[in-house]
Amino acid sequence: MRTMILTLTAVAATASFATAKEMSEMDVNTDGVLSVEEFAAGHSEVDPAMFAAIDANEDGLIDPAEYEAATSEGGVLAAT
Repeated sequence: MRTMILTLTAVAATASFATAKEMSEMDVNTDGVLSVEEFAAGHSEVDPAMFAAIDANEDGLIDPAEYEAATSEGGVLAAT
C-alpha cells in the first residue's frame, strides 16, 4: 500500500512539473500567467474560445492552477 501511495505521488509530481514546464514555454513575457494571445499561440489546435472555459476566476489570464486543472484528467485540455 505504501509503495502504491509513493508511486501515485511521484506520478502526480511528474505531471505537475510537465504542466509547469509546458506553461512556462508559452509564457513569452515570463509574468507567470498566460494571456489569451500566449495561450492561442501555444495551443493552435484548440479553439481560442476554450480560454474562457479554463479561466475559472475570469480575470482574463490563465494562472498555473487553472492550467493544471485544464490539463489534468477530466480537464478541458486533457485530450489535446
